[in-house]
Amino acid sequence: MKETQEIKSMFDKIVSRYDFLNRLLSFWQDILWRKKMATEAVNKETQLVLDLAVGTGDSAKELLKKGAKVIGVDISFEMLRIARGKIQNDFTPVSASAYELPFRDKIFDAVTCAFGIRNMHETEVALREIHRVIKDNGKIIILEFSLPSGFVRKPYLFYLKKIVPSIASLFSVKTAYEYLGSSIEGFYKPEDFTELLQNCGFKNIKTHSLSFGVVYLYVGEKI
Repeated sequence: MKETQEIKSMFDKIVSRYDFLNRLLSFWQDILWRKKMATEAVNKETQLVLDLAVGTGDSAKELLKKGAKVIGVDISFEMLRIARGKIQNDFTPVSASAYELPFRDKIFDAVTCAFGIRNMHETEVALREIHRVIKDNGKIIILEFSLPSGFVRKPYLFYLKKIVPSIASLFSVKTAYEYLGSSIEGFYKPEDFTELLQNCGFKNIKTHSLSFGVVYLYVGEKI
């Protein structure tokens, strides 16, 4: 799919300052969001987790701390290279698309994805592929940006569309962070994404609003 190559190229270009800008632009909150995702994903029975859109491996590191083995999938080879440099044990990087995961059915205890599902424009295709590779009674855990409501919405939009690209231009590729804002605006509302998860076969879906609704954590089960 055309957008897969465009997204790959964009992330390859911003990899050198990616972690730094994640910390800076989120006011270090992304660390806490990833910890929350890992806590939801891993319990005593969890052995193998697929971390989709693994990026530079920050989420994978949190999953490993909880005791799971992790396979990290990303379309960006440069991102995977950084992740491999950070993590040596119980981590396997794989270059692949979420639309065609190179794994047999029902292999993972859980699949996680932090801030990557909105970049998969054929979202339903990706979610059905995720559903395929999760074991029965396994879990999907999605961490994704959203647009908050109420008094936070206007200042957040100003920050997202004006401040973020300006800061990013000092350290990285401005257009990539302009894309960040447009992709968040264009993504599903939490209630619509919950409905899509249900339509793709997931049950018992729970949503957790984080940081005043700037981020949502979605947790579902394959039953």
